Amino acid sequence: MNYKELKINLPKDITDEFNQFLDELEVEGYYEILFDSSLPKLNNQILRDDTNIKVYIQDIDILKEVKIEIYLKVKAADKFFIESRQIETIEYEEAYKEFYKPFQIGKNFWIVPVWEKDTSELEKDSSNQILYMNPGLAFGTGHHETTKLMLSRIQELEVKNKSILDLGCGSGILSIGAARLGANKIFALDIDSNATRATEFNFNENSFSHELDIKIIYGGIDSEFIFETEFDLVLANITYAVISQNIEYIKKIKSNHFLFSGLIIERKNDSLNLFQKALGGSLVYEEQFNDWLVLEWKRG
Repeated sequence: MNYKELKINLPKDITDEFNQFLDELEVEGYYEILFDSSLPKLNNQILRDDTNIKVYIQDIDILKEVKIEIYLKVKAADKFFIESRQIETIEYEEAYKEFYKPFQIGKNFWIVPVWEKDTSELEKDSSNQILYMNPGLAFGTGHHETTKLMLSRIQELEVKNKSILDLGCGSGILSIGAARLGANKIFALDIDSNATRATEFNFNENSFSHELDIKIIYGGIDSEFIFETEFDLVLANITYAVISQNIEYIKKIKSNHFLFSGLIIERKNDSLNLFQKALGGSLVYEEQFNDWLVLEWKRG
């Protein structure tokens, strides 16, 4: 499969908003070039007011490229520049290696890229919970605020010997985190076949000290199988738009415990009203990281 790399120069003050747009657009990947030697040197300035971001999409996905250009024209007028080139899968993977290095989330989780698996010294500390990841084509490198919020909260919950439903599993990072903490039954679901392939690959790269029942399903939230099983915890790192559109299915899930993220702070009240009306119960925990939220909800 071939991809298109878009190198975009844009005003730095709209970077966060643009990144949120890319998340909602579900591009294959993106990252900011923090130290870019191709940018002209500054004269009498300490910080630049522009930055470069590389965005990756499938080469046949013309619509996403058009939407990105329209967004930039609306938000940045003539203050942006975009150039594109065709790349192959191996180039895409190599691009991730430029910036994807081991890092810690919460108290004990360490996210380690699979290409550093044999060289990592982190396993020597038994308190470390290591998640070996290759983000590939799926959302969930661990860098995004919502993923960090979810993984940090999961570490505070009792998930040992529990059953977990991961709605919109992406790279599988949340499911793998729960499994590393002792969850013994995982249902990981995503409507993107790239995501389910990435989740399967990443599970195979990790080892677990207990017997684990893992099902990775390609399908939407309306998939009948998820209504046939009781779950101790439902993980939903998906946007408010997707949650609200599927709330009738979510409320049918046999679980009293939900962890929602993918929610921007402006949608907090809308989210709480939606959960109260559809699920009943109450909010038991919330945390904010920049403009993003994690909301823990219990029924009954």
